[in-house]
Order: sequence, then structure tokens, then C-alpha cells
Amino acid sequence: MKVMRSVIAVSALLVFSTIAVSAQQQAPLPDVTVTAPAPIQRVNPFNPFSGDTRVDEARWPVIPCASARIDLGQGAKCQTGTQVETFLTMSQGGRCDIARQVAMIDNARYRIEADVMIFDPYKLTATGHQDKNCTVWTGYTNMPDDFRDMNQMTRRGTGWRNFAKGDPQSTVEYTDGGKNCLAVERLRPPWHGGYVWVVHASICPATQAPLQNADVDAVLAMLQLRQYDAQGNLRGLGNRRARKGE
Repeated sequence: MKVMRSVIAVSALLVFSTIAVSAQQQAPLPDVTVTAPAPIQRVNPFNPFSGDTRVDEARWPVIPCASARIDLGQGAKCQTGTQVETFLTMSQGGRCDIARQVAMIDNARYRIEADVMIFDPYKLTATGHQDKNCTVWTGYTNMPDDFRDMNQMTRRGTGWRNFAKGDPQSTVEYTDGGKNCLAVERLRPPWHGGYVWVVHASICPATQAPLQNADVDAVLAMLQLRQYDAQGNLRGLGNRRARKGE
């Protein structure tokens, strides 16, 4: 009898243990909220300029090329954006008038669009000279990708290739409408750690033939840059004497 009671007790214990384990296995899982990590945001390179420097042909007003700071000669169209300045001169309360303009032409040899940031280091207004830290600090800071958003021509571009970075000129080839085109950046002349102007130009030939170095030279020879800023300038065009320390 004692053996029988022991067997019954052990059997009961096994049954209860099985029920307990089964209850634990069938217990509902707690609600868990999983939060995915935020995607890594790409940080854009620092832009040293105050103001919108992006070329916007649809919004920029047309101006006479004869008085523009950039020109491509007879038959060209010129437009102007708003002036920009550097964050450094703005934070110091200095004056820095940097013009932002674009010129374009479509002739028998080329389709060209060229824009410029340019300032007159010798400009003198009623409030004084340009700030000593006024300069076009840099061109594109994320090449060659920045070339893709240069203007309406490059925004249509495909097949970007053969990027060549140089000083003072960088280039990259692309295709627009089946034409082999070229995007160019050129900076000149050096001034106080930066430059007096930076030019970006897109060049497409009228034919299917690829552009040669002679074509680039011919286009840049067409380009007219007017460093002198007539707006509010008390210094005449012929008076180019630098201030002391320049």
C-alpha cells in the first residue's frame, strides 16, 4: 500500500509539473515596441556664403548684357540673382557685395551657359570699402556631384564621366541630348585666401563631335567678366589703385 501511495503521489506531481510547464509555454508574450534607429542623414558641406547661390533661370530677371558682370557676346542672354556675401563679413558687420549672375548663348558652334560669383575688391561706397575679409572663398565643395546641379543644362545631363580636378580649373564630361558636353569650374585670381571670382560653365557642341581643349579655350575666350562694380561705387572705372595692405 505504501508503494502504491508513493506511485500515486509521484504521478500526481508529474501531472501538476506538466500542467505548470504547459501553462508557462502557453502564457502570452508581453507587447514589445521596437523602434528602428533613425537613418543617418548626410551632412552637406559648409557653405561659406549668406544667400541662395543656386542658379535659378526661371526666376532670375533678365538684364542687359552690356551692364552685366558676365557676358558671352553678341546674341547672349544675361540674368541676375540676388547679391550674396560671406558669413564672416556678415557676422562682423562689414561690407561684401558679391554679384551672382548668369549668361547663356546658343550659336552655330556651341550651346553655353556660364554663371559667376564675382566681387570688386576696390569698390568704395558712402559707407566705406569692401571688408578686408570679403572674398569668394571657394567654388564647389562636393565635386563632381555639385556639377550635376550647376544649371538647366547640367540638370538634364546623364552619363557623367572623366572628372578631372585641377587648380585653377576642374572639369567633368556628361551627355545632354546625345551631345558630348563638358562642365567647367574656374577660379581666379587669388585674393585674401579666396578668389575674386569663380565661374561655372556648361558647354555642348552643336554637332555630335566630342569637345577638344581648343573648344574649351575658345569658349573661355568668349567669356567677358567685369570685375568693376558700378553700383554705388565712388571709385571710377579707371581708378584701380589698391588700398594700403592689399
